[in-house]
Amino acid sequence: MKKKTEFSVLNLSQQDIPIITEDTKTRYSWVPVGIMDQDDFFPIITDSFNTSTTHAACVDAISDLIFGKGLFSKNEIFDAALARIIAQEDVKRIAFDLKLYGNFAAQVWWNDDHSRVKRIYHVPVQHIRAEKIYDKPEIEKYYYCTDWQDTREQRNKKEIPAFGTSSEPMELYYGKHYSPGKFYYGLPDWIPALQFSFVEAELSNLHINNIENGFLPLVMVNLNNGVPAPEERQVIENQIENKFTGTRNAGRFMLSFNDDAVNKPTVDTITTENLHEKYQYVADYAQDRILVAHRVTSPLLFGIRTGDNGFSSQSEEMKTAFSIMQTMTIQPFQNTIITCLAEIFRVGGWGRDLELYFDQLTPLAILSTTAEETDETIEEVEETVNESMEVTEEQENDIELNNEE
Repeated sequence: MKKKTEFSVLNLSQQDIPIITEDTKTRYSWVPVGIMDQDDFFPIITDSFNTSTTHAACVDAISDLIFGKGLFSKNEIFDAALARIIAQEDVKRIAFDLKLYGNFAAQVWWNDDHSRVKRIYHVPVQHIRAEKIYDKPEIEKYYYCTDWQDTREQRNKKEIPAFGTSSEPMELYYGKHYSPGKFYYGLPDWIPALQFSFVEAELSNLHINNIENGFLPLVMVNLNNGVPAPEERQVIENQIENKFTGTRNAGRFMLSFNDDAVNKPTVDTITTENLHEKYQYVADYAQDRILVAHRVTSPLLFGIRTGDNGFSSQSEEMKTAFSIMQTMTIQPFQNTIITCLAEIFRVGGWGRDLELYFDQLTPLAILSTTAEETDETIEEVEETVNESMEVTEEQENDIELNNEE
């Protein structure tokens, strides 16, 4: 009688570098944007935020720094109106969407004679899709839908005219980062680290599975008394899984009764050398790439501890790190939001000289360290610290000269 041996092999799928595409060749009147599938860009970006600890910490912290203490105007007359036109919470959500998605959307409401903007509301940008422009010079319409991956929900989509293209009481303003090769949508500044955010997610799955399996090594159980029928094999597999996997089953032992030693089951351990070191290397490398993509000068500013933070905990070095980040990372985001809102106010009848600005938020770690060194309160040192990290007009001119060279 010919002996049979049966086993299964899991083929690991290969993951390519994500390429974001605006699909203008579909039959739809809107433009889907996708990474792995036709219209999955926004869901995948959301998943990356929800599953990567380092990525989520960076997005939350940087968006908080972008918003700071709120949006204000140096024009005292307009500053009073600004609080009525757009709530600070809506500005904060706009800053978050711009950081996470590279895009943001806002409802713009006009007064009765369409001569002045009276209210601005944040709209979750993941619910917005742009209309195909065909031979038109600009986008004139956007679509709103709560779930673009559900064909039934797509039937309930709402058309919203683009800002400045109609006489409707409500229009939609769509703001975004400039992204080479993209016309309808922007890309977040951290997009090159998208894969590394999912590396962190998969590592967390690995640790969860290790815990659920009681940290048992990968083993192969050989039953040496013939190959049973498929139904019986499934029953045996389920029994072994129920008895020896899960956190509650850690430390259990296997007891086997056999007619003779020849047919006893054998358990072979499949080991990989230095596996914990490899996992740690992958975890550290993924975290480092995420921090680089977010342009974080010092992880310690966000409460993220690494093996080499690049800066010590002394206040001067932390202030230097934060000053660089404020100039190179935070201010460009703030300028984008201010430019977009200024356009809304200009077209919306509020004039040009509004002098919008974000009130800066300084990390408490810097303030508390400086307060300890100067023997002052946090409130007393806050203004001094903020002024010391502001980029002066002379420094801005130096930067412009260097860029011209």
